[in-house]
Amino acid sequence: MKRRDFLKTAALTGSLFAGANLAVLNIPEEAEAYGTGGGIDILEALDMLEEGKAKNIMPEIRPEIRSNPRAVFLIETHVDALRDEHGFFTDARPQLEEEGKKAAQQIFVKGSVKGGSAIILPNFVVISPEHLSPVTGIVTSPDFIAGFVEGLREIGTANIIISSRSGSARNRRMAGIYSVFDVHGIDFMESKYRRFSDYSEKELTWHRVSAPVVWKNIPTYRPIGDRDCFFINMPTLKCHNLGLTTLSTKNLQGAVPTGYGHYCNNWAAIRHLCEKSYAVDFRRDFLPDYQERVEAAFLKHRAAGFKYWDIEGTYPQYEAKGGWEAFRKIKDDYGKVQEFMHDIKSSLMWDEMWCQRALDSAAAIEPSINIIEGIIGRDGSGFAVGRDELCNVIVIGLSKIEVDSVGSYLMGHNPSELFYTRLGKERGLGECDINRIDLYRIRNGEIVPVRNLSEIKRYKLGVNIHTHEETGKRLFW
Repeated sequence: MKRRDFLKTAALTGSLFAGANLAVLNIPEEAEAYGTGGGIDILEALDMLEEGKAKNIMPEIRPEIRSNPRAVFLIETHVDALRDEHGFFTDARPQLEEEGKKAAQQIFVKGSVKGGSAIILPNFVVISPEHLSPVTGIVTSPDFIAGFVEGLREIGTANIIISSRSGSARNRRMAGIYSVFDVHGIDFMESKYRRFSDYSEKELTWHRVSAPVVWKNIPTYRPIGDRDCFFINMPTLKCHNLGLTTLSTKNLQGAVPTGYGHYCNNWAAIRHLCEKSYAVDFRRDFLPDYQERVEAAFLKHRAAGFKYWDIEGTYPQYEAKGGWEAFRKIKDDYGKVQEFMHDIKSSLMWDEMWCQRALDSAAAIEPSINIIEGIIGRDGSGFAVGRDELCNVIVIGLSKIEVDSVGSYLMGHNPSELFYTRLGKERGLGECDINRIDLYRIRNGEIVPVRNLSEIKRYKLGVNIHTHEETGKRLFW
């Protein structure tokens, strides 16, 4: 059975269960009944989107947002729900859908350009068994996305697809995410292949990085990068053990294919992992001196007194073994690299490495708009460890660094100290000083400037840095 036929069958089956109380399910039995496969691959999705262009109208960002590319806009939502026995805000589901629809209506106006397509990139990751639910703060709310899509459809943008490279179709079905999309007739493109070599050239768009630190050529899977594709970057408001606050900058990893999209590879072995595990053309697409560049930046930022920098004290272990003078002699021999790193923690220059890769991609990949769904936020590690919090905010803007700086501020962090927002400013990608960012509210369609930061409610969403284990302590910047 072709994937498209499977989706139609699954959607029909989903409608039979529409009367069931999916909202109270922790691990939906219906989702398990769909099986372990499904989804639409990239080529099939492109074919479907091509067919849908004739009846589509491209969305248009309202002029107040479009003409202020460095400003950030907030929508306060009014979801009212209590935690259920699993810790989820399950009663919020219909409200999440309604808020998604209202958000689309306040961010966009009906466009005049016919044709094209739209893609929404949520933050969808593997959801652990104890958190299998469509309302977990670990992922962008599928109910919010469904309402958002309905809002776009009302202004004529009907040629829409959702996509993710993280997680699996089976995991999303077990969490009930597909059940939400099936009921609304929303197509989902499964963009995760086993190796980079499994992607065809027809499925990729290449982006050149200006002033790179780690890599100079970055692929995205299509239709991201197509000239007639409206790309909506839609993360959720949460922390991450490496990205720290995983918002619009980090969410771009989900647009980058397998192999190239694994930004968490360590400093010492990235080349070997990329070439051996994922069939990446490392010599063509990465800078040959990336290790020296990253180390120089790391030392610069250590001297600048970055908060929590090298928190495990890993760099002294590296220095004790001879540092760069010793490492450079064996860096091209994977066996010797493994031997050299045997008693050095894998977190060696990890934050610098991740930040510079993420900022390379942020410089090269430009969404049409960034929208943080922050109605349900989450602290912790970004995965199993953490707690959902009702935050009731949506953060919108065209510049990733400004959007992420405001989002991080709302989470209780100082974006002038946070690693990636601070480095983003250093690289000229945006402003991280919250006092220098133009901030507005959108209330009932009207745009109102925020005169004083004390007007903005903040939350305490701390991070478990460099660990997926519960530490009993959350860090804040």
